[in-house]
Amino acid sequence: MASPTKAIENLKSGPRDDKVAVASGIAISVVAVLLVGWAIFFFRGIQKGAQEVNLSGGAQDAFNFTSVKEAQEQLQQVYSNNADELRQIRDDAAAAQMQYQQQTTMQQTQGTEQSQFDRGSAN
Repeated sequence: MASPTKAIENLKSGPRDDKVAVASGIAISVVAVLLVGWAIFFFRGIQKGAQEVNLSGGAQDAFNFTSVKEAQEQLQQVYSNNADELRQIRDDAAAAQMQYQQQTTMQQTQGTEQSQFDRGSAN
């Protein structure tokens, strides 16, 4: 087996593709070792129960959920009031239309009855 210094000398004098291949191999090896080390520590921490999710802190504390709920309730109240007002307007309009139709029907009926009597007296 060649000594490490002889291998390095061969790389220095060798083609560029060989240098890139060796550098890529070393980089991949370093990343793999770091990933394996991180995974070992991560899963050991989970086994011990050391990983706790802490949702308090940072932007979540600054975000006030009660004001959001209050705003939502106000919006729901406004929209429900608008719906009630629109139903009331619709019902009032329907009642007015029914009353108008009844009046016009009565006037038409009275108008035809008078004309029948007028014809009878003219004969």
